[in-house]
Amino acid sequence: MIKGFVVLGLMVVIWSCGSTQKTGNSAIQNRVLEQMVKQKSFQIVSEWAQPMNTNAMNRIAGSGLLLPGNSGSNISLIANPNYLKMKGDSVTAYLPYFGERQLSGGYGVANAVEFKGLPDKLKIAWNSKKETYTIGFTIKEKSEVFQVSVTLFNSLTSHITINSSQRNFIRYIGKVSELPKEEVDLQ
Repeated sequence: MIKGFVVLGLMVVIWSCGSTQKTGNSAIQNRVLEQMVKQKSFQIVSEWAQPMNTNAMNRIAGSGLLLPGNSGSNISLIANPNYLKMKGDSVTAYLPYFGERQLSGGYGVANAVEFKGLPDKLKIAWNSKKETYTIGFTIKEKSEVFQVSVTLFNSLTSHITINSSQRNFIRYIGKVSELPKEEVDLQ
């Protein structure tokens, strides 16, 4: 019986230490995220693309063109270069696009969502209840207009939602981190 109390006591101590560590990490991550957003200096590398689930995407998935583990509405970006970077007031992105284009962009149109420049209607908001930052903006690249919404979670994960004037909706799920030091020095 005494052994049972000792084991139970050890479990409570270990559990409470683990939750303290988790809370401590969360507070550190909150401060890191807050600094990145305040300085407008961060990058996001996405691990998943989630295109709009359409019949065409389902047919592609069913044809075997996608790698195992992928579907018409969830595609792994591991080993695919991609990023969304914010440096000061400038935003740059290269995100592989999967989905349907509604309007032709002409010859030589990129197969990725690409933009670089100063965004219009930039809004940054903190949601204290969810402990997330939401960054929204509109940016134009050539003849295409992108409406971008970025949600940054205190776990240093992210969701990027892109609506385009020429393509179907797509979402990216990834991780946010500080810009590499050499890129920060260029600011």
